[in-house]
Amino acid sequence: MKKKIVISEKVTAVMLAAAMAISMTACGSPAKDMQGAAETAADEETSTVETAADRETSAVETVSEIAGNTTESTENAATDAEILVAEDPDTEITASNENTDIKVTVEDQKEEKKNDAGEVLVTISVQKATIEDSGYDALQKVLDQQSADTYELAQEAWGDMQAFLEDSDWETTGSLYAIEDTISMKRGDDRIFSYVTTDYSYLGGAHPNVVYNSYNYDTKTGKRLTLRDVTEDYDSLYAQVLDTLKAFQEEHEDFMFFEDYEGTVKGMFYGFSAEEDLEDSGMTDADREETPDTAGTASDIDNIQWYLTDNELVVIFNRYDIAGYAFGPTAVKIPFETGLVKEIYS
Repeated sequence: MKKKIVISEKVTAVMLAAAMAISMTACGSPAKDMQGAAETAADEETSTVETAADRETSAVETVSEIAGNTTESTENAATDAEILVAEDPDTEITASNENTDIKVTVEDQKEEKKNDAGEVLVTISVQKATIEDSGYDALQKVLDQQSADTYELAQEAWGDMQAFLEDSDWETTGSLYAIEDTISMKRGDDRIFSYVTTDYSYLGGAHPNVVYNSYNYDTKTGKRLTLRDVTEDYDSLYAQVLDTLKAFQEEHEDFMFFEDYEGTVKGMFYGFSAEEDLEDSGMTDADREETPDTAGTASDIDNIQWYLTDNELVVIFNRYDIAGYAFGPTAVKIPFETGLVKEIYS
């Protein structure tokens, strides 16, 4: 919000004039003496008023200059706090903070799957985060479970792919496939433990698939935090993110979001309706029954990917969320100066 300083100064000058009645003019020299005295008094008063006016003008100019500098400074601060779309979102998202308050070690859990000839078909690699500092048992338990769940999902993904290969008689040689999950630490302090995983998989097809998932926990309890938990005004945050995306679209004519990206963003913030938002998805009745209707729900954990750094909130839209694969992910950066993040986290 830009603050404008309005300065209103009124300069009032009272000038004394000696005016003698016409009848006193006939009184001779006394009238002339009084007239001379009046003229002298008027000259002195004029000089005094001019000096006061000069001082007033100088003071106003000085204050105006200060006000101008203050306004300029405030405008610069507002510009610094502007919500932006990251120019290189992949680099932004995968960058890891090595200097978190809580010290963390990240280790690889790697496994190779081979065919009967001993050739490597797929490499599965899942990273696990271990807190070096003591006193975070609840959080560490959650991190261990998260790592185990991710590793299990990777195994299941490969199992499904292997079944497809066998059914299709697809012959494979060499290390063709990969399933990798890497951790990028963003913030770890006494308030929040925030990180992003890069889930990379290539199981055939025109290109690999890259999905970013975020994990944000209360450091002391291990409770997973939602975006609502850390924002001062959730509705305002949603509006700001959507407005930023709209402005970005207008400024970059060569960058095309999906036609209904606004509806997708709304669904991600407020929940999707299985009956309405997924109506044209080609889902079967069985699929629809297994799809949770999250419209209007308070939890946004499964819908929105986000993380906190030491100075900003970043909301992630993965490939295919609001734009095609070729356009990559979209990351909206929201500085703490906007006031949209609760003070306890900013």
